[in-house]
Amino acid sequence: MEIFEKIRSGNRLAKWNINPIDFGLFICFVFMGSFLLSGLFANGYAYLIGGEPDLESLPIVIASGFGLQLSSVLAWLLFKFFVTYESEDRPDSFKKSVKIGVVGFTCIYLALIPSMLVWKALLDALQFEYEYQLPVLLVQGGGSPLEMSLMALLIVVVAPICEEIVYRGFLFRYLNRRVSLGFAIAISSGIFAMMHLNLYSFLALFILGGGLCLVYRLSGNIVSSITIHVLFNLVNLLMIFFIEPIQL
Repeated sequence: MEIFEKIRSGNRLAKWNINPIDFGLFICFVFMGSFLLSGLFANGYAYLIGGEPDLESLPIVIASGFGLQLSSVLAWLLFKFFVTYESEDRPDSFKKSVKIGVVGFTCIYLALIPSMLVWKALLDALQFEYEYQLPVLLVQGGGSPLEMSLMALLIVVVAPICEEIVYRGFLFRYLNRRVSLGFAIAISSGIFAMMHLNLYSFLALFILGGGLCLVYRLSGNIVSSITIHVLFNLVNLLMIFFIEPIQL
């Protein structure tokens, strides 16, 4: 019980001094940017090769994926340009945050294994149809060395950084100290899991999101949750390449 109390009470994130209008402004930036950039990147690639964009082809998925993820960075830059705020956070150093992330990844992944098995068994018993996400199948199917390198870069580096900016660095940080810890985790993790649009992966991603929130809260440095996210995606990508498709 002592360790749980330490996790609950440990908080290096100060209450974020932004108002609800500023919060809504960032959300608008994210949604508008993701729609515009994903379409721009996909259609830009199709124009370069002189063909119609095939939304289920590996190159188009890569191009739209980069646009979708980079929209988070663009939204964050626009937000910082338009909104003035002060931070009273007490973040750990980069090195310590990476160490916290490595330990956190080990704990979270061990917790995910039984949860995934139970969740899949429950959905199977309820006769839900199991479907792999398109990117998982495309990675399994392979592509050119350049395509696979770009896909790996997108999954292992770009997506973790951009998603952590949105779901932990902004959404959870805004809710932290405004609502209860459980409610803040539930909202940010629930949205994070739902945005992956797959029922079989929902519980695992919800648990992952909760762990990412706690680690970010404990360290006060987004590097800690990015480290976990990078390791999580890297392990799953290696499993897809060398074992079999997994739904995460």
